[in-house]
Amino acid sequence: NVLPVLPPFQRPGRCDSCPDSDSESAIFNFQSLLTVILLLICTCAYIRSLAPSLLDKNKTGVLGVFWKCARIGERKSPYVAVCCIVMAFSILFMQ
Repeated sequence: NVLPVLPPFQRPGRCDSCPDSDSESAIFNFQSLLTVILLLICTCAYIRSLAPSLLDKNKTGVLGVFWKCARIGERKSPYVAVCCIVMAFSILFMQ
């Protein structure tokens, strides 16, 4: 009677074959953090263009962050667009 050899215990959600399996979240990976911030700015600007009243009523407090991101997306849109293009090429071709 031979017992089978079991693989070592893995944490849930961990992928050994994934290229970036050691990162825990976007907070600890600088490129992922920048991607999340760019997506937040673009999303808030888009939502404000569709329904301005959703973001304009919360200009202060925690929800004011979304209003500020929308303002950055509106006022600095050429710079945000260039950053999105650079980030897209970085993600597609550098990794």
